[in-house]
Amino acid sequence: MRILALDIGARRTGIAFVDTENGIPLPLDTIDVEFEEEMIEYVKKILIDRAVDEIVIGLPLLPSGVEGEQVEFVRRCGEDLKSANIPIVFLDERYTTSSSSESDGDARAACELLRMRLQRL
Repeated sequence: MRILALDIGARRTGIAFVDTENGIPLPLDTIDVEFEEEMIEYVKKILIDRAVDEIVIGLPLLPSGVEGEQVEFVRRCGEDLKSANIPIVFLDERYTTSSSSESDGDARAACELLRMRLQRL
């Protein structure tokens, strides 16, 4: 199974990919766009290029676990991606964000989403 993970933000979206044959999450380039539509089109291209079977999207819940305004945006993006006819799984991303500036924190968060998903398969 080929899985693409997205750590969606208003401007930046971290992306990671895994093929369950090897089970090693691979960070991809983070998308930095001005408009949601640009991000959706970029992701749809990746879905085709990598023959993705499932999309994992991180839900940015508040520390209390409640859904805030950012979750509405992320769910809307998920709805837009449904047109690709690929199953979408939403996971709590509260503990995936890295404060490290050594590498791309958005892509690292997407890799962590993949690790969480692999544990549940």
